[in-house]
Amino acid sequence: MNYRQVFLQALFLFCKERGLDSAKLASLSGISYHELCTSSTFKISNHQFESIWKNIVHLSKNDLAGFHFGTTMQLAALGVVGQVIQMSNNVKEALELACNMVHLLTDFYGIRVDEKESTFTITFEKISGFSHSPTAQHQMGDFLIAFTLYELKGLLLENLKPIRASFPTFKMQHRKEYETILNCPTKKSDNYILEFNKNHLKTKIITANYEIQRLLIEKVYKLQNPTSMHGSLSTRVFNFLIANSYLYSLSIESVSGNFNVSVRTLQRQLKQEGVSYIQIVEEVRKSLAIHYITNSSSSIKEISNILGYAEPSGFVRAFKKWTGTTPNKYKNSIEAV
Repeated sequence: MNYRQVFLQALFLFCKERGLDSAKLASLSGISYHELCTSSTFKISNHQFESIWKNIVHLSKNDLAGFHFGTTMQLAALGVVGQVIQMSNNVKEALELACNMVHLLTDFYGIRVDEKESTFTITFEKISGFSHSPTAQHQMGDFLIAFTLYELKGLLLENLKPIRASFPTFKMQHRKEYETILNCPTKKSDNYILEFNKNHLKTKIITANYEIQRLLIEKVYKLQNPTSMHGSLSTRVFNFLIANSYLYSLSIESVSGNFNVSVRTLQRQLKQEGVSYIQIVEEVRKSLAIHYITNSSSSIKEISNILGYAEPSGFVRAFKKWTGTTPNKYKNSIEAV
């Protein structure tokens, strides 16, 4: 698999969903969008990578594009992260394997995991020799720190909170947004560093959650663009939530940040389309619940966790409200057909 091509395809899709012209972005960056999407021999130079990230930041007017992309990226999970899961029993083994595989995505960074007395750190160290690609290196660092955190959340079936995070691109005016994305205190440092409680290293990888992740990514296009959403923005928000809901229940702050607008602006624009954010979330949960019950072998508890319910009983009540029956009876009726 050409992991960098898959990465770029997902990056261009991320940009398209935020209103950027993919073909124009590719042309400005000196690559063929058609070849990116179709060629089995596609290659990308670091110079072109620098142009792509510069143009994304310029066209989107979003300095935090790498962070936002890191919270949404899941296509590479079927490749790099998928292999890590299949070959690891716990978080420590998964991180050790990931250290040896990061070069498949980027030349800009290496990963190091250090254990302390009560904590451990994941450090993304800059590789020297890429001073001519500062934007790409910074945006990829932003991407990696967010992507790593969100993938760990998805694999462990919990809203994992780092103790702290630090990185070289830190700017005080973005501090609130950083802490919304990373869910912990942040500060400036020479490298990208996430610090966690050491107990997490022994946590077993939830392979069932990877199965849900794989199922969602393979079928997501069938769930997007629902007829229940009548506006352009509400449809885009629904599609975004569908594509990323395997991680955890996304807050309106996370979504507004990803669309590079304030919470108030997002709420106002959705209201103009006759829908609220909460209504979209409920529609997403309903669509995913029916999809998972119908197509996966995951338990009710696993599905309820994925959809953000504190207890399975809450999910069962919601499912009955949506369909008129319980998840188990619904599944049995499908299997009987």
